[in-house]
Amino acid sequence: MLEETKGKAVSALRLPKDVVLGEVLVSFLGRHSVVIENYRSIILYTDSLIKLQAKNCRVIIGGNRLMIEYYTKEEMKINGSIKSLEFE
Repeated sequence: MLEETKGKAVSALRLPKDVVLGEVLVSFLGRHSVVIENYRSIILYTDSLIKLQAKNCRVIIGGNRLMIEYYTKEEMKINGSIKSLEFE
């Protein structure tokens, strides 16, 4: 109920949902890079699978030669041959 009320307030005030609600943002830079914002932690990290915990879901990136180029408290950039992105 609280999340629904927050969502309505955010829409009515035209505030950015990612900032107010902490939604995960995923930005692809072609097929070889992805930037993930608003993640909480790294659950699994291999060269073929990276699993991240976000506030409301898990983000799973599959591919080949995956590597985290950098990460900060708020965002990370993943490079490699990206074949899939899944929300769990």
